[in-house]
Amino acid sequence: MPDGHLSRSDIARLAEVRRPAVTNWARRHQDFPKAVNLGGEELFEIRAITAWLDERTIPSNARVAGERAGSTYGERFRRNLAASAGEGSPGPSPGTPESVSSTGSNTTDSLWEDLLRLRGPVDVLRYRNLVLGLVYLRSRNADGWAAARRGAIKGIEQAVPALEDRSPEVHIALRDLRANDRTARQLADIAAIVDRFAGELGEAEAFHVLLGRFATLEGRRGGEFHTPESVVRALVRFSAPDIAREVYDPACGTAELLTAAAIHARGTNDRTSFQVHGTALNAESLALARMNLQLHSADAELRIQPAHALCGATHPHGPFTWIITNPPFNMGGWCPDGPQDHGTWLYGPPPAHRADFAWLQHVAGLLASGGRAAVLMALNTAFSQNPRENVIRSRMVEDGCVEGVIVLPPRLFHSTDVAVGIWLLAPPGTRRNEALLIDASGMGRTVGRTRRELTDADIEAVAGTVDGWRRGEGTGDRLGSAAAVPLETIRRHGYNLNPRKYTGTATGASGGGRTVEALRWELERLDRLAAVVDVRIEREMRNLGCPGR
Repeated sequence: MPDGHLSRSDIARLAEVRRPAVTNWARRHQDFPKAVNLGGEELFEIRAITAWLDERTIPSNARVAGERAGSTYGERFRRNLAASAGEGSPGPSPGTPESVSSTGSNTTDSLWEDLLRLRGPVDVLRYRNLVLGLVYLRSRNADGWAAARRGAIKGIEQAVPALEDRSPEVHIALRDLRANDRTARQLADIAAIVDRFAGELGEAEAFHVLLGRFATLEGRRGGEFHTPESVVRALVRFSAPDIAREVYDPACGTAELLTAAAIHARGTNDRTSFQVHGTALNAESLALARMNLQLHSADAELRIQPAHALCGATHPHGPFTWIITNPPFNMGGWCPDGPQDHGTWLYGPPPAHRADFAWLQHVAGLLASGGRAAVLMALNTAFSQNPRENVIRSRMVEDGCVEGVIVLPPRLFHSTDVAVGIWLLAPPGTRRNEALLIDASGMGRTVGRTRRELTDADIEAVAGTVDGWRRGEGTGDRLGSAAAVPLETIRRHGYNLNPRKYTGTATGASGGGRTVEALRWELERLDRLAAVVDVRIEREMRNLGCPGR
């Protein structure tokens, strides 16, 4: 049996119980092993936990296939511990990524599998921080990295404080380097694989790829912070200004959107500086975001602000010309004292049980004149009938800050199967008489067994429609699922912004054709456009001295 320590989450995973069950065991049983504090985290000795679980019989309704009457949690724990440590012959781990990311290669796939084999019983989050911390150490501290390659734990302990002094926020992500619970040989083996990974891709790209791989491994928990790569590309492409000078993300996660924006700006912005601003919702997110941006050579102004600060939230460096964000969906408990008690809302207080329209108003209020924003939202924000949300949505439309809504394909995320869409926003008070609504839900390709991703061709097809519409060229016939919907039509439909309502792509539309309603308002729009053209022609003919028609 391996020596070492485990967290409560580790114990729950290996005993196949819920995390609160471990907390209840510790609270109700005086003989439950005592925790020790390692690197600021409460951990439990593996041998002591195993011995305690040996005395706990599994109830009949909690036994799994193959477990006999009288089986103990200790037996189950030992079995899973051996499989995690590679001492048995387990099948593929349920958490193993189904597919290679678009940045993968045969070499990096093999290295990733090697990293998984060396994980052992450690919780995914702790192992992620250890591996990413080693990538960061390799880039930032030669002495510390040399110590890691030798498995010299004391050398790492001496190097990490220097990194934390230069960037205090990173201490959360680096604590698993300081409190490493592995032998020198194990640490050296992990460092050797990280070295090959970074040598193959470079430290910045290795960090980026590993973030995505760990998000897949973590499943729903990991996806709360990580935006899939194809969605990142779409958000940047659909909203980037012609010349990007700054970007802000009010829920920056691990900074995948901010790093992509910085990379985009370098290709379009040779002679002007580019400023990166971000707000993280917790300390660990802030640490990973800081490391990610530093490895991508992007100086950033980052701060931490919990989600409940949305009530009256401001940013000291606003307004911004470019905002991109993927905030938490359907977040409750975000304004403990009630959003209606705050008078800072542009378009009205959102419901207390869902922060979606708090995020949308926050972003709209921080846009500079001529600025653009792309906000990823659960699709139901486009047509929710909640009275408060409907009022806010109607006011946003009437004030011109809703440029458009784009429905994305299903199953893009590790974390949710909820239908999602991108809101394209403009500053409040922008004059417009229509909104661009696009149904791109049929796009994308399948990767692995269940997930989908947008291809570059998909993204460019949608972007071409958006760009053409912004230039005043209409939607053209690029997609067959896009519509420039007049405001009076949106009013008539109760400010429903679901593109499927107007493009004829809604479920049940026969033959995939456009609905009668969609054809009717399109005919109305063309008739109005023809009238405008007639007036312009008449004016130009008079200017040329020609008789009127």
